[in-house]
Amino acid sequence: MIETIREKASEFVSNEPNGRNAGIEPTENLIAFAVAIGATFVARELLQAGWRTTMNSEPPKNPASHEVVWRDALLWGAISGAVVGVARIASRRGSSSVYRSLKS
Repeated sequence: MIETIREKASEFVSNEPNGRNAGIEPTENLIAFAVAIGATFVARELLQAGWRTTMNSEPPKNPASHEVVWRDALLWGAISGAVVGVARIASRRGSSSVYRSLKS
């Protein structure tokens, strides 16, 4: 059992490439990360504005709160999770494409 734990731990701290970020330079990764944070912030602001316009109320600050009805909690979680996830992926891919085209 201890060997299994050691093997699993070594997977996380190994300096060997694992293929997850193969071909991505540290600078490119840093730029993509920064752009993704900005895109996430913008997406959340747009989501909140859209919620206010559509629902005529403030979006739930804490969907897990007992003061928030289930429908609003689930709707906010599903919509915000999907939109923020798409924004992060699109921004990372877009910024990587721009970085690579400028570098060439």
